Amino acid sequence: MRSGTSSVSVLLAFDTVRPWLIPGLAVTAIVVSAALAISGLTPISEGLAVTIVGALVLLLYIGLRPLIDGDKPPQARVLGAALGVVWLFACYVPFQVRLFPGVPLVDDMQMTAGGTGLPLRIPAAGHAAIDLLLEGHLAPSPSGGAALPVHYVLTLEDGSGGRQLIDGDFKDTLATRRLGRRGTAVVHQAHTGDVRVLPNPTRQDVRVTAVTLDPPSSQPVTLTVFAHPLPGPIVLALAAVALVAAVIAFDRLGPAPETDGALTLATTAILGTAVIFWTSNVIHPDFSSVIGSAIFGGPLGFGAGALLWWVAKRTVERPTR
Repeated sequence: MRSGTSSVSVLLAFDTVRPWLIPGLAVTAIVVSAALAISGLTPISEGLAVTIVGALVLLLYIGLRPLIDGDKPPQARVLGAALGVVWLFACYVPFQVRLFPGVPLVDDMQMTAGGTGLPLRIPAAGHAAIDLLLEGHLAPSPSGGAALPVHYVLTLEDGSGGRQLIDGDFKDTLATRRLGRRGTAVVHQAHTGDVRVLPNPTRQDVRVTAVTLDPPSSQPVTLTVFAHPLPGPIVLALAAVALVAAVIAFDRLGPAPETDGALTLATTAILGTAVIFWTSNVIHPDFSSVIGSAIFGGPLGFGAGALLWWVAKRTVERPTR
């Protein structure tokens, strides 16, 4: 009798905590990975990857909770599982390829206005676009104020002789930051890195033939180059439309109407975050860049998703059963 009673108690306890098992594990993964990365025990990119996966799992659970915790037929659960796998993969890939861009085509090559490091060959053959990561150095101001800005211009030539110019500025600005309730402090906000996507229509090697720096005595510019990992904008737009359409159809016509479009709103918010994350001018993404992308891109995507869901509820009738 005691053995049977213990088994029943265990089953009842598991049934009680089951609704919180997946979100609990997701939140734990987010907190632990963020803490390890911020403390320097693991690389930032790996900590960010686990944190993003945990956040996606949490959002997916919210959108599919009736299928996981509710009393639904096996066919509905299989459909939800299939959509969940595709959804998780599609939403995570843009962050994965940004955090882990692969083997560099050019790694930390320094170039000066005097011609040091030039001409520089970039083995870009076969790639439709390449990502240029430019890092500069600012000399400190003798007066302690903002460092003098540096303007750069890179001249690049493709295999057919076509020429492209990439220019930008490395600069330092002063900002006032609050300390406590009444105190303030002046801090330097240095912008010393740029990320540029360079189209390569000929799919041939590219050469950096000239570098201009103003002032000419500026320290060398460091260049790292990766193959651009994403397809063209048309393919990306079609993939995003297909994903959103599939999620709207699932939310509106699928076996979990109780969520009222939760997965649709999560999908568009994630897409908005991914767009800002990819277009932000950050060489080495960190937690602040992901949070900033979510703050700016998430609400925009959420608003677009809310509009699409509002339209779907008024134009697509749920089947009667």
